[in-house]
Amino acid sequence: MIKFALRRNLIYPLQLIIYNLLRKFETILLKFLFNFNDSLLYTPLMFLGEFILGLIIYLYQNNFLKQKKSQDKYFLMKFKKYNITSPDNKVKIYALIIFCAFFDWIQFMIWTVEIPFFINISESLVTRLSGITTIIDALFYFFILRLPIFRHHLFSLIIIGICLIIIIISEFFFQEINIFLPYSSFINVLFLILFCHSLAAIMDSIEKYLYEYDFLNPYYVLMLEGLSGFFMSFLYFIYPDYFKDIKIVLKNFDTGKKVFFIFLLFLYTILCGCRNIYRVITNKIYSPMARSLTDYFLNPIYLIIYFFLKNDFLLNQKRNISFYYKYYFIYINFNLWLCL
Repeated sequence: MIKFALRRNLIYPLQLIIYNLLRKFETILLKFLFNFNDSLLYTPLMFLGEFILGLIIYLYQNNFLKQKKSQDKYFLMKFKKYNITSPDNKVKIYALIIFCAFFDWIQFMIWTVEIPFFINISESLVTRLSGITTIIDALFYFFILRLPIFRHHLFSLIIIGICLIIIIISEFFFQEINIFLPYSSFINVLFLILFCHSLAAIMDSIEKYLYEYDFLNPYYVLMLEGLSGFFMSFLYFIYPDYFKDIKIVLKNFDTGKKVFFIFLLFLYTILCGCRNIYRVITNKIYSPMARSLTDYFLNPIYLIIYFFLKNDFLLNQKRNISFYYKYYFIYINFNLWLCL
């Protein structure tokens, strides 16, 4: 018999899914109202949100624990104090954190600069292939972190892998290949998407290692990642059109809409911070595979949006309904198998 049970700590992946959805809707709103899409400005705002929210919660947690410790001082005196030491030195630990921020920075660079460079690519292609992260997460989790994967997890991963192979093969039949998008360019896009999802899996594994083996506070790790990534994002200034999107908005809209635009960017920063707070907690409590599940748990909803509102799944400039329903059926299976 299959039983569904709600546990209290499920609130963390649930909150992560909610903030993923809210951030997605806000970027759609920015594109719809201000034609502000795939901007390099999103990257420093994302890292800034990580740093601010990570710092606030880390300081609050430390202050709470200090107060708790002072209240329980009489009882703590009865027990011997044990110091938990990290097996790695500080240089290695900080280097791993910087690597995480660097991989995150590279991902945003590819999403915002490289992928949009290829025209006639389906907007939902990145979304449809996001299950690759779970497969790579599982490989790193078992072979590198040496943490166990149970039989029902392995069976689910096999089914997901089969679905992904079907999706990739189907892309070559349904993707419209022409002079604007030859096979060579399409293969390059697939490689870039695979590379980005691999970076996400590497980030998950490094963070899980820092939590489980070096006993680091997830909020402290997130705070340092945000700080490192924020300074890395200043490398974007080498692009001459870095502020082009902002200049267009400030030039073409009145004062009221400019204020609303700045408010939306501030809200985007907060949503990124909240999203990443629950991302690190989900990775800590559960596993990198559970964390990656939250990235495409709502993909059936996204596919509906892409199909009906963004004119996706086109073949010969017409909506390919059969192609859409095949993908929708596959992603429903994704979610069912990942819940096992």
